[in-house]
Amino acid sequence: MPDKRPTFLASLSKSAHRLGARGPGEVLGLARARIVEAIRSDDVLRFFTRDTVDTTFPTSDGLTFKRATPEDADRFARDIGTDTASTFRARLSDRTRCYLVFEGDTILHSSWVTKAAAWTRELRAYVQPPLGDAYIYESFTRAQARGRGIYPFALRSIVADLAGDDTKHAWVAAEADNPASIKAITKAGFEEAFTIAYRRRFGRLIIDRATGPMASMAARFVTKGPVV
Repeated sequence: MPDKRPTFLASLSKSAHRLGARGPGEVLGLARARIVEAIRSDDVLRFFTRDTVDTTFPTSDGLTFKRATPEDADRFARDIGTDTASTFRARLSDRTRCYLVFEGDTILHSSWVTKAAAWTRELRAYVQPPLGDAYIYESFTRAQARGRGIYPFALRSIVADLAGDDTKHAWVAAEADNPASIKAITKAGFEEAFTIAYRRRFGRLIIDRATGPMASMAARFVTKGPVV
């Protein structure tokens, strides 16, 4: 099943939980950025891909990588804060996973991965990877752990795990104005496939045609839904 767009009540609950998990400074900063973004903004979403051939699990001193289970829900809610324990469990399915990077008992990083589809706020649409592929999204590294190479470590580990269940390609996207994420993605062996420029004018979203070497795939990759 797809990782669906959250309802208003679910979004409100997640925002309240995020306030408790991450503190008011980060949450208020994000809220301000979203307001400015909705009024007037221009951005480009860059999609990257890589195959899973000849991938092995990387190692990193002091870090543990794992595929999340429902038993991780309470720690996810405590350390990441983008979901409550109950919404975290509800999102996990046979086609949608969450991967975690731990240091001791603390989750430093999380990334969601789907073989179905995932709601993408930037485009107000679903991203649905091709059959046999997987899409990595909603990646988050705790502020105090950034700059340690945890995101590329997580991406390489995810690709290695996906290779074990015959996934052909992994996909991931980042906004063009996020050079740190793009550097981490390319460091993990991903190459740019296509880009989609979009802009907002007082709440109205305008999306341009995709460009890039695999631009012809974009129309099938991004769909307004419904997705089942």
